Amino acid sequence: MFASAPDNGNRLATTGSIGRVETTGRRVRALVVHDGALLGTLTPFEVRSAWWADVEPVVAELERRLGTRTAVLRMVTTTGRSPAGGEVTYLVEAFDAPAGDPGWDGEADPAVLAGHPHRMPWARPGGPARVLAWAAEELRALGRPVTGAPVQVRSWNLSCLYRLPTAAGPVWVKCTPPFLAPEAVAIGYVAAQAPDLVPEVLAASADGTCVLMADVPGTDCWDPDAATVRDVFERYTAVQAALAGQELPGLPDHRTATLAERAERVLAPDVAGLLHPGEREALDRLVADLPRRAGAIAGTGLPETLVHGDFHPGNWRSDGRGRVVVDWCETSRSHPVRNLLRLTEWLAAPLAALATATWVAAWRAAVPGCDPVRAVELVRPVHHLEAALTYRGFLDGIEPDERPYHESDPVDEVRLALGRGQA
Repeated sequence: MFASAPDNGNRLATTGSIGRVETTGRRVRALVVHDGALLGTLTPFEVRSAWWADVEPVVAELERRLGTRTAVLRMVTTTGRSPAGGEVTYLVEAFDAPAGDPGWDGEADPAVLAGHPHRMPWARPGGPARVLAWAAEELRALGRPVTGAPVQVRSWNLSCLYRLPTAAGPVWVKCTPPFLAPEAVAIGYVAAQAPDLVPEVLAASADGTCVLMADVPGTDCWDPDAATVRDVFERYTAVQAALAGQELPGLPDHRTATLAERAERVLAPDVAGLLHPGEREALDRLVADLPRRAGAIAGTGLPETLVHGDFHPGNWRSDGRGRVVVDWCETSRSHPVRNLLRLTEWLAAPLAALATATWVAAWRAAVPGCDPVRAVELVRPVHHLEAALTYRGFLDGIEPDERPYHESDPVDEVRLALGRGQA
């Protein structure tokens, strides 16, 4: 929800399934639309943040140039490598006609306005205004009306995020695609056990795709200390243990026992066809072995439960006193080892070892007689196959222009699964 990218001055290092990518800022081209008509292309400009989905600095420069409120609708093209850097062309909407000459650099191709069935509601002209109107109406009903200009923080194929000022403090409105879990539902399950571990939900749209949340003070925990890792894992494990065995309606079923029937999607030509012949054979063997592996995982005694789908430290916030986990839209009913594996991908070795020891101890206390160490090894390939399916689902649900965000991810995750499939 609130997470920003890790940034060390002008240079940032992103970590993904294919290793670290270093880049410095990004160059922005903006195709401007107003009242349904293309006005033209602005001269390019640089922004310090390299992350494509981080649109707050982009909007700030657009509003300076155009003299009106604006919104980034979507990415059109990029020369960078996912998810950051290079030159990025966005389609942007001006809420009012620009005043004067903002520095036009030519006309824009009208084809950019052609519709697509997978375009997100907030990525269409008029979409941001509808999101903000819904949020403003909900806040008025709650007695805390908006007191200033909303700030667009993020816009991409998986979310649209605004920060709204109110007299009672900032409020966040977040919209997500229908193929992700309803965030308010996921937060509700956790809040029933540990309300201080999640943001406060103020309102949600009828279809669950938009949610209003109270601000969580503090900063994102990209570099967590040992106390933060221990505290979050111990409290979160207690929640998972309390929810173990529940059906959890509204959340996707990603239990290990269901993976074999869902894994056919990674055997399709658009994924498996990109593998080398030996890799395809190894993937066939891994998928064929999933029922046996699921049985062995069940034998370790750890229950499947509510699992945060992107449990990296950037989705934790702390003000030095409390610690809150945000961004629950990829939550599912799955195996708790997956949270540990996702977290340790982001941590240096000493802190990853501490996280593992904390997690193991917490589950041994919650479920006496279980074997969390064995579960970690058995779930490793499952974790990466589930990630491949998640990314495949993203690609299935988004329009072609934004595929660069996720294009290589399914195959990258399959290759990681093949490297972990010996247990």
